Amino acid sequence: MEKVASLLNCPVCYEVYKRPKYLPCHHSYCEGCMEKLQSCSNIICPECREMSVVPAGGVKELPNNFFINRLLDEVDLKCKVEREDEAKCDVCVDEGKAVSLCLDCIAFLCEHCHESHKKMKRNQNHNITELVELQSKKNKVDVRPKAKSMLCPNHDLEMNFFCETCDQFVCHYCTTNEHNGHVHNSVKKMANKHRKEMEKMIEPVEEMINKLSMSRQKVVGVGEKITSQTSEVDRRIDLYYDELHQQLQQQREELKNKLRELSTKKKKAISLQLEQIDLMEVQLLSVKELDDMVKNGSDQEELFMKKQVGDDLKRLTVSYSKLETEPVELSTMGFAPTKNYKESFPKFGQLHDDATLPDNCKVSGIPAQPLAAGSKIDFIIVTKDRYNRQCSKGGSHIVVQAQSSRGEDVVPVDLKDNNDGSYSVSFVAKQVGEVKLSITIEGDHIKGSPSTIMVQPRDCQSVNKPRKIVNNDGKMGSPWGIAFGKDGVWAVTDNSNHCVYIFDSQDRLIRKIGQSETSSGQFKDSRGLSFDANNHLYVAEYGNNMVQKFDVNGTYLLQFGQYGTGNGQLHGPIGIVVHNDKVFVAEGSNRRVSVFHLNGQFSHIIRSRRLKKPWGVAVTSSGQLLVADYNNNCIFRFTLDGTYVDKFGKDHLNNPTALTIDMSSGLIFVINHRVSVFDKDGVFVHRFGSYGSAVGQFFSPYGIAVSPNNDVYVADYGNRRVQII
Repeated sequence: MEKVASLLNCPVCYEVYKRPKYLPCHHSYCEGCMEKLQSCSNIICPECREMSVVPAGGVKELPNNFFINRLLDEVDLKCKVEREDEAKCDVCVDEGKAVSLCLDCIAFLCEHCHESHKKMKRNQNHNITELVELQSKKNKVDVRPKAKSMLCPNHDLEMNFFCETCDQFVCHYCTTNEHNGHVHNSVKKMANKHRKEMEKMIEPVEEMINKLSMSRQKVVGVGEKITSQTSEVDRRIDLYYDELHQQLQQQREELKNKLRELSTKKKKAISLQLEQIDLMEVQLLSVKELDDMVKNGSDQEELFMKKQVGDDLKRLTVSYSKLETEPVELSTMGFAPTKNYKESFPKFGQLHDDATLPDNCKVSGIPAQPLAAGSKIDFIIVTKDRYNRQCSKGGSHIVVQAQSSRGEDVVPVDLKDNNDGSYSVSFVAKQVGEVKLSITIEGDHIKGSPSTIMVQPRDCQSVNKPRKIVNNDGKMGSPWGIAFGKDGVWAVTDNSNHCVYIFDSQDRLIRKIGQSETSSGQFKDSRGLSFDANNHLYVAEYGNNMVQKFDVNGTYLLQFGQYGTGNGQLHGPIGIVVHNDKVFVAEGSNRRVSVFHLNGQFSHIIRSRRLKKPWGVAVTSSGQLLVADYNNNCIFRFTLDGTYVDKFGKDHLNNPTALTIDMSSGLIFVINHRVSVFDKDGVFVHRFGSYGSAVGQFFSPYGIAVSPNNDVYVADYGNRRVQII
């Protein structure tokens, strides 16, 4: 009953469903809540953001959720059984206090009707049980409300019969007129008859289909794995032999280098020998020329030069005798391969049919909670075979990859084979952000892979609960946009109450601006808002397709924009930010950002084929425009004149609706069902929050802003509150 009761509260009003209706996206809400969600002829689902067209007859024409209605009836019946003071007689007009319940009629009976019910012949076999007895048995008694009967469209009577000839439900009047002579009987008897026949017929068929389906999935899975495994092993063979080839190539180069060194050495020795021979030859020729000159000279000259020529000859003769006249090096060089290397060439690898089944393998020790940067992560991989038994030996081809959100490997992963079917893995998470951990065996992910480990700065405490919640004493409807002005003043738009609340630096409400009207100074579907340097407030009106400007006291100043797609016109303005002397307005329907001067005059348009549904806008301290694109699941970065720069957040965002920048740190906070945080370069840092209505959880958050005290304010639309973190 506790589980069922949790399904019976409308996600919009948080109360028990009243006339629940289906949207085409299969989410259900109260009929009244849907009427409040309706804008023009459309409804945007608060849960999946899918837009649905309302029928011409209004919300009441949408289909009823019979499943929830049946649950409501059953819960109501069980509650009455459990609480005797709330049960009234269903039979008499006095509606006296019920003392019993007929389990066949599912009708509460007072004392008088209890006695009358037992005396009627048709009720002789009915199971009438006193409420006191039922309450003592509690959940052991199966008490279910009767299904509501269908009415005949021709006679407005209950269709309690089934015509087997025509295969349709009929009323008592039909059996004696249009279906007279046909084979028909009561619905209950016919249903029992057909139910038994169908169960008997379908039972073996369903069993065979289930078995075949399971077999087919297994066979197809094995076939796909064989194909992928073949490619993987083929790749590893190539890689292995490429490495061998590289080693052989390296060995060849080493031999060639040695050959070149040997050749250079030999040539250098030969060159030096040639220099000595040439020098000796020159010196001998010089002496010979001197002797020829003396012979042609006078007797005095010949006698004078005799001693010098003799000394030179003695010196040269000694040098000549020491001169190596035979080649000092030989030209013989060669290559001698290893003897019989062809016959003894080893096999460097072999194929094997690994018994390890990746689907059965497990990992233990991976931390579930965020870690501080620099923490060492240790865990164990246990390999198992197809019979879920731990493998008795190692040798499996395991690949462990740890990738940080910054695109760099955290550190080389240390993988140790324990040779008993288990493997020890460790690495140090140095980078702040997400670490994506991937573990594959023979190319297939094991159970629990891939997984994500969060790494936070050492001084970053985990954010679980906000320090404060603002809901205007429960009167806040659907807060959408949020922004800070001067002196800590902040404002939030209330989408369902069509107004703007202004709070002081102590989060106290100081005034309310506007109401649901189309005149100047009033609102229709107010969304984003922003303050300028003079504390003037600019509010984007989705319903009126314009922007209105107020002073901080709530005095209306001007408005600009009108429905259209031209310059200065707006269609579906949602996000807005004021920077210096310009107002940037994100138009989700026009797929662009329109830029205006503070006086409302049109400036220019920022348009790109990349933009699909711009919702949130913000300007960085370096003068770049950030655009949160709801459909593209990312943040686009432009110059203020509209030149595209880059994008980020694709792997971390899902339908981002708004963003803001902490100017002191440069951190970028993005709303997308939770809060994702990026640094000034667009690198993911961490995230906090989750889906839900508890404190610290969010339900369709649409607005976010950073206060002068560095607190994060989140407009929690679905939970009707502002959470301060």
